Amino acid sequence: VFFFFFSSRRRHTRCREVSWARRCVQETGINAEYMGIPRMIKIVFLAFLFAFSFQSIGVLIPPPEKLTEEQAKCLAKDTAKFIVIRAYTSDGKVDSNVVENYKIAKAAGFTDIDVSISPCVPCEPTEQIADMMKALTGLKFGRVWINCDVPGWREFKSFNQLFMEDMITAIKSKGAKPGILTSKHVWEDNFGASYTKGSFEPLMYENLDKKPNFKDFKPFGGWNRPVAKHFTSGESVCGGKFEEAYKAQILTTQNYFHFLQKLSLIHI
Repeated sequence: VFFFFFSSRRRHTRCREVSWARRCVQETGINAEYMGIPRMIKIVFLAFLFAFSFQSIGVLIPPPEKLTEEQAKCLAKDTAKFIVIRAYTSDGKVDSNVVENYKIAKAAGFTDIDVSISPCVPCEPTEQIADMMKALTGLKFGRVWINCDVPGWREFKSFNQLFMEDMITAIKSKGAKPGILTSKHVWEDNFGASYTKGSFEPLMYENLDKKPNFKDFKPFGGWNRPVAKHFTSGESVCGGKFEEAYKAQILTTQNYFHFLQKLSLIHI
């Protein structure tokens, strides 16, 4: 780990005095003349700027779970920092609860909301995405997780690969961000151990070991590191059955300063 040590006695330290801070000013728009660092703060972790991870626990709403207001408030208060709501089912239909679940989660205070699609493999991939995105019109969410643990994958891996590529392309064409939700076993069985095109998208891997960490992760499919882990299934939480996930959130240069401001480490 690399550190920058600041020993200046001055109340205010200008961004332009160090090269990394100059980049911060350029990317965040912070006025260097007014950005100060209190005397008590002597050490700033360089790692914070580019690749610091916040770990958080979230929940996945499994089918056919319908979220209640009481459950959402309980989850947001005591259990989860993010939530993943199923938007499309493997039988080729938009989940009838997705809009209501989203609104309830939003009203309960969730700001980190993703959706998931359980693909209908016999169905046309672009039509599924079109139907799903139409149902989600007006709803702001972070990512569309493609759940690969569904029935119907073909014996011919080349078909499955093309299906996945078409689905990823369709999601991006709608202005959304795709992600892959799978286990090593499911991925290699259906797409092949040597297939790596999916690794251009973030990975939430599945291992139901009830351990919220990445210590068990082994690279596969071109992924060397995940961004999230689905680690429980059907746990009784807040009066309902919810699956749990663990996510490491990358802190970028821009929200690094927002983070420090919230902690009153930097005053502008």
